[in-house]
Amino acid sequence: MKCDIKSKKLIAREINKKIKKSGYESGFSTVGILAIDDLKILNNLPRDYNDYLKANMYGDMTYLEKKLQYFHKPDKILPGVQSAIVVGMDYLSRDAKQDWQKIELAKLEDPDAGYVSIYARGRDYHKVLKKSLKIFADKISAIIGNFGHRACVDSVPIFEIELAVLGGIGWRGKNTLLLNKDHGSTFFLGVLLLDYPLETDKSSAIDHCGTCTACIEICPTKAFQGPYKLNATRCISYLTIEHKGIIPIKLRPLIGNRIYGCDDCQLICPWNKFAKVAQAPDFDARNGLDDARLVDLFSWTESEFRDRHSGSSILRIGYHQWLRNIAVALGNAAPRKEKHKYGSEKNNSEIKRKAIQLLKKRIFDSNPLVSIHASWALSKYESRI
Repeated sequence: MKCDIKSKKLIAREINKKIKKSGYESGFSTVGILAIDDLKILNNLPRDYNDYLKANMYGDMTYLEKKLQYFHKPDKILPGVQSAIVVGMDYLSRDAKQDWQKIELAKLEDPDAGYVSIYARGRDYHKVLKKSLKIFADKISAIIGNFGHRACVDSVPIFEIELAVLGGIGWRGKNTLLLNKDHGSTFFLGVLLLDYPLETDKSSAIDHCGTCTACIEICPTKAFQGPYKLNATRCISYLTIEHKGIIPIKLRPLIGNRIYGCDDCQLICPWNKFAKVAQAPDFDARNGLDDARLVDLFSWTESEFRDRHSGSSILRIGYHQWLRNIAVALGNAAPRKEKHKYGSEKNNSEIKRKAIQLLKKRIFDSNPLVSIHASWALSKYESRI
């Protein structure tokens, strides 16, 4: 009997080894495997999650409450689920420099630049990861035979970070993101649910944040209510992406030049000195989004917006929300009394003239999302003339 058990464990380990190798060959940098017993641990998570929902810190993301029954029960996503494979894919642009964090932080100090979160500068990660998961699933079938599965990439209600922690991929940082000692936090997560039994191959990851609170302290809007507690309604990523309405006036100046997402808590994180560049070109910056000018982006027509963001996750916020975000950034870029440290006085004067010209047109936009924020931005220029 003991020999049989030992033999089964050896076979299970060999299968896991082959599966992980296939995962790396499919473009993933980290792979974790979880057995059904570990998936059952998710049943204990809703208590904390319910506390978060009751605190009303999720804003317009009502799906978090509506889909609660699915988040902690993978069998509702894939009936008969027996195991899960969690994968990570690095997304730093392939030309990222060693001091990329310092370079990105400097961009936030340039008021005329439009800052787009690093993860969104390339192709839509949903599409990239789903394609890679399909390749991965085909490779797994060559190892274990036919099996049922469900690929989950962000849009499926499942606690992927908790699964990643259980699978030994990393730990949840105080900024609520997953951290890995060898990859930092600049990687996407995907989950493959299987109706085939696999054995867990790693123990849960250990928290390595220690006493560091850099990510909490740097947050421009003070969105963190404490370690591991994010008030989404104050988060710039939420405000510029998930929030579809009017951005609160008190928060607009704090957004700075961030027009899609926010990376501050990652740019300051010490573990991101170990971040890795992407293996494929999919996440390289497109359309100059790593060095874009606000006045140029604000002058795009709706057709230009659709064409230039084709295949990008940015496309999903829509043209008017895109203009809303840029209008706020333009308002924050309004010249102050102190000398502008970026560019010559002549160039800055030309940028100011063009910004005012564009904003004056947008205050009459038929969409209130654009006109309201454009009017606010224009008032910042007029008050500083």
